[in-house]
Amino acid sequence: MPSDVEYLRRAMRLARKGVGKVSPNPLVGCVLVKGGRIVGEGYHPYFGGPHAEIGALEKAGPKAREAALYVNLEPCNCWGKTGPCTAAILQAGISRVVASMADPDPRVSGKGFQVLRQAGIQVRSGLLEAEARDLNRPYLIWTTQKRPYVILKSAATLDGKIAARNGKSRWISSKASRNYVHRLRSQVDAILVGTRTVLQDDPELTSHGQGKNPVRIILDAGGVLTPQQKVFNGSAQTLLMTSGKNFNLLAKRFEKE
Repeated sequence: MPSDVEYLRRAMRLARKGVGKVSPNPLVGCVLVKGGRIVGEGYHPYFGGPHAEIGALEKAGPKAREAALYVNLEPCNCWGKTGPCTAAILQAGISRVVASMADPDPRVSGKGFQVLRQAGIQVRSGLLEAEARDLNRPYLIWTTQKRPYVILKSAATLDGKIAARNGKSRWISSKASRNYVHRLRSQVDAILVGTRTVLQDDPELTSHGQGKNPVRIILDAGGVLTPQQKVFNGSAQTLLMTSGKNFNLLAKRFEKE
């Protein structure tokens, strides 16, 4: 019979289906087990959508009564875009909750577990916590430090070079690595580059069909860019940042388009 660890790992696999769709919410998956059989599963599909626990409970229906609920993050006990998951868990008659970690959101942290325990539900937490924290690194950084989770992407040769000496190389990486980067772009909220990247590579900075496109943020302190560059092609939102002295210049240049 599968163990608590196996069910939690299954919940995390479900949670990953929400990658690139739930930000700034966390990735959450949920598995309901009764009599050694899975009776319901769910995950948080998109920001503002139903939470993982709600999806699993709805699929299980009456079979949820006396079932064990496995989830990678503490069930919420507060109102947001949706109702509290703890209330739904209590109403469904769940007998046991196994969660990997507490939710660091101060509205929830520990309070969800407390509500469940006070209602007589057996609660186990801390199992596979390292894996659960790794799954939700962007959410944890945002919730605890109020800053974005930043990824530095750089392609480099073994001797530390990022371009050919003559500057004519557009790529020094492989097609496989570029496809990975396109997938990575679909998982983040924004991508940031400077003027020289736009001038030398003329990139689109999109996911190239791998998923949603990130917001493109361009740093142009010198005010040298024009609407002809591909990052301004309208396929994704673009924010152009410049110095105060060049603001009016760029505003007029882009108003003509």
